[in-house]
Amino acid sequence: MRRIRGRWRCNSSAGRGSTARLGRRSARQPRRTYVIPASASPASLPLPGLTWGIKRSFMDYISGLPDGAVSAADGATVTASGEFCFAPDGAEYDPASGTGVLRFRGDVRVAGHHGMMFVRLLDPWVEFAAGHGVLSISTGDGGGQERTDVGTLRTAAPRNMEGFLVWERVDVAISQSGSELFDGQYADGQAMDPLVIRVPA
Repeated sequence: MRRIRGRWRCNSSAGRGSTARLGRRSARQPRRTYVIPASASPASLPLPGLTWGIKRSFMDYISGLPDGAVSAADGATVTASGEFCFAPDGAEYDPASGTGVLRFRGDVRVAGHHGMMFVRLLDPWVEFAAGHGVLSISTGDGGGQERTDVGTLRTAAPRNMEGFLVWERVDVAISQSGSELFDGQYADGQAMDPLVIRVPA
């Protein structure tokens, strides 16, 4: 990733390292403390909540920056595979119609290039309509009530597993406002990493 006319670029061919392992930091950067990775229980189920890695090439790039920083707090954790898991925070979902909203909580921040790059994912929601969904995040304004779309989801009916509704490998295409969140690095409609959802049935 390099700065070009005010924007940063990511090299999608970056190596596939763990997102929790960052590159060597400059002397000015304090040591970061990371959340202990969560673990799934039972093993056959995904982690409870919403799990998303954003995009592997992007996170691999962050891990190689001298000042790359990743934090997860307030209900968000970093998994053993380097994805982000947001805790469940309520839902109104109708399995019969496939419509409703799933709410999650957590605050994930990704930064680098001495503050020129900063991405924040705060309290994501998934809103379902017939055959598709929308991933949104809180802007942090308006008492946490104002939200912006990050991407559109190609959804199917969830599986009922041991009393939980599970959506596996849900395709995510970044939206226009999501593209702006990443400073235009990803074009509107570009595929991001799939996400996984597990909530009580």
